[in-house]
Amino acid sequence: MSKFDNQYLCPLCDHIGLLETNSMVCEKCGFEDCFVAKHINEGTRKYWMKKEESLTNWRYDKKFTNQMKNATPGDAQLVKCFIKSVKELFGLFVENKNNLDDYFPKYVRDYKRTTGRRETGWKEKGSKFVLKQKQSSLRGVIYEGAISKFCESHDFFEPIRVPIPYYDKEKDLHTDYEPDFWFNFDGKQIPIEFKTFGKQNMVKSKFKKGIKQSRHYGHLSTFNGNNPEKLSGMIVCCPDDRKFSCAIIDDRAKRL
Repeated sequence: MSKFDNQYLCPLCDHIGLLETNSMVCEKCGFEDCFVAKHINEGTRKYWMKKEESLTNWRYDKKFTNQMKNATPGDAQLVKCFIKSVKELFGLFVENKNNLDDYFPKYVRDYKRTTGRRETGWKEKGSKFVLKQKQSSLRGVIYEGAISKFCESHDFFEPIRVPIPYYDKEKDLHTDYEPDFWFNFDGKQIPIEFKTFGKQNMVKSKFKKGIKQSRHYGHLSTFNGNNPEKLSGMIVCCPDDRKFSCAIIDDRAKRL
């Protein structure tokens, strides 16, 4: 067994430690529900690091923002601050292009080994579809991890480390609410969904799944009491094309 197959990942402090047979408690911070760690392919990780070092700067693309304009709330200050803040996050890729080893994650959570449940939606092993899906998933994990690190030092963004428990209207407890980040503005705490896309794939037809997930989080966030308008946000980007976009949206997005 490789050493990479026998480690845990603490989502709260990012500590990596050796797995114990009957304990998933982080030895560093004491968090009790750590995940089995899965090592990210180092070749893939370095591939994206070299991309960031050598390619042109990221640029803001208004297309997605404009597509969502009829589902954007009327709070102009909120919308302006969100767009400005997202631009600042992507600016940090440029500022840190020579030390991205500190920001691109080396491990991902292994849900299958942690929960014992098989991932759904996967085709037969070895198919081209599986390979493409794995590459897309790794790209998303790598860039989401970097953005999450950037969020730690931003005034308005806050990374979400662990699932947030909540009780639904029937008083049933759920533990599957985990947006990618919070956007904190004027007392509101808005859940944000982050999505990456392949080359020339940041197009309207590809946004549907992310919008649906974003709106799901918007509704669940009302259980925390900090988002009465059920707003949610989306950040979309294409590392190959060096484009990113974003929007704050409400339930009208479902009809677009």
